[in-house]
Amino acid sequence: MTTPPNTAPATASTRERLLEAAATVFLAQGFTAASMDMVRLEAGVSNGSLYHHFPTKVQLADALYAHILRDFHAALLPPISGRASTQTAEKGVKGLIRTYIQWVLQNPQSARLLHELRRSGDTSGGAGEGAGKAETDTANANAFAALTAWIAQRVEAGDMRAMPFHVWMALVFSPAVSLTQRWISQPQPTVAPKVRAALEHAAWMAVAA
Repeated sequence: MTTPPNTAPATASTRERLLEAAATVFLAQGFTAASMDMVRLEAGVSNGSLYHHFPTKVQLADALYAHILRDFHAALLPPISGRASTQTAEKGVKGLIRTYIQWVLQNPQSARLLHELRRSGDTSGGAGEGAGKAETDTANANAFAALTAWIAQRVEAGDMRAMPFHVWMALVFSPAVSLTQRWISQPQPTVAPKVRAALEHAAWMAVAA
């Protein structure tokens, strides 16, 4: 979970090694300047292995984006999943913001990749096209389905106001997301406890019934 994207285990598959190498190269060079050969050399694989898994740089970036996105969602959703799904809406919303901030602080390189690849449109997540779009769409669909079901449950219980999902997401997550780039630009990313508490409170008050 907290392993940096450039530290693949020795037993990693070729595909995993390529994703780890791509993370390292994209972070160091930027997507535009990075080349497939740089990734191949970083991963220590042959041209055949590289292009068998990822025929183009965009497809490689797509796969990396989806890989990090799944990791992010897995870390984000526990406050509303399993037994936690029956707790109060306030605890759930505040827990989502708490886990979001914690993931960013523990995985600043991954957070940077999610931000930069999507912002620049270098992946299907940003451009809306390409072979990797289905993988990203699936990752998002699974997380959004879990969130939508939990929100509906809490609205029915009278804990939260009913509103379109995209509005709920904007009200809850946008303040923290807007600060993410500032946090990860620090040599050692930190968020003051008072700031965390303020973001959690603001997220909850924005959707509370």
